Amino acid sequence: MPKLDFDSFPEPSLTDLDLPEDIDVEDLIAELENSHRLRYQMINVETWAIVEAMDRFIPGFWSRFLENRRLALKQFIAKKRQQNETGNKKKPFGLD
Repeated sequence: MPKLDFDSFPEPSLTDLDLPEDIDVEDLIAELENSHRLRYQMINVETWAIVEAMDRFIPGFWSRFLENRRLALKQFIAKKRQQNETGNKKKPFGLD
């Protein structure tokens, strides 16, 4: 089987790239920030729709979810404090 030599292709220089000269970096950054903001808004709407649907099927779902989340966070913080006190640097939840 022939060996492929990927290093034989020359690196393109900036002059070789076909970039428009009127690129406004600030406009691109603003567009990207707007895109990210819209994506996070969509994620929030989708999450809220899931919560509403689950609350219709299982009344009290969201309040139980938040309570379980609060308890899990308290346990996580207690475990991290215990690890810091003993000097043990194990990863949380047995991920070592």
